[in-house]
Amino acid sequence: MILYFSGTGNTKYAAEVLAAALGDETKDMKELIRQGARVKFYSDKPYMICAPIYALRFPPVVESFLENSDFWGSSEVYFVATCASMTGGAAKYLKKICTDKGLSYRGFAGVRMPENYIVIYKVPSEEEQQKIFRRADDELVRIANTVIRREQLTDRYENKLVSPITGAFNPWFYGALVTGRKFRVTDKCTSCGKCTTVCPYNSIELVGGKPVWANKCTHCMACISGCPSGAIEYGSRTKGKKRYICKRKPDVEFL
Repeated sequence: MILYFSGTGNTKYAAEVLAAALGDETKDMKELIRQGARVKFYSDKPYMICAPIYALRFPPVVESFLENSDFWGSSEVYFVATCASMTGGAAKYLKKICTDKGLSYRGFAGVRMPENYIVIYKVPSEEEQQKIFRRADDELVRIANTVIRREQLTDRYENKLVSPITGAFNPWFYGALVTGRKFRVTDKCTSCGKCTTVCPYNSIELVGGKPVWANKCTHCMACISGCPSGAIEYGSRTKGKKRYICKRKPDVEFL
């Protein structure tokens, strides 16, 4: 069973490629998180958890979900992280979750994907995106073959100099920079309400036909990048920036 959390589609794509290569099923963690109930999973095959790297580790909303879920059947768990450049110290925290839950940690691997955090960065060009995806496909096949052989996953994107600061940087980043209240809508808003359906925290509601954000947010970029009319901005940081949604589908012939 492959569980994934995805804001703009990169991790969903990675999970779908892995599922096709492994002949496994996928489940969307974000939808389960939105429901708010404790989830019990059962799988005869090893579990694979896929999520993006936010501030050098898995998003807090994902880590909390894993801590509060039950895993039956197989006790083996593999972890795959999508990232723009590095995976930080994510593996350390995932190992602890496995230890606390009595699960067998089978390794961690990062996969580079196109940058989507438009609050700070720019989206790469279409040409650069295609180059990144071609490399990602090769890496995902390597990961799938490793799992098929039941070997330990290894990470090629861990930065030994950066990993030690994860414990301090991640909570600072979320405490100082991550908020939902800087999101706003322009007059392009059509009141479609799509943004309210993609927030993992259910922190967006329509008031007078326009979305209003609560403070609780993980900066997954699902609302701003998924807005059909491009009406959402984050203060002045995203003005004029291209939005990013991964629309790529797994190439079955390649696999």
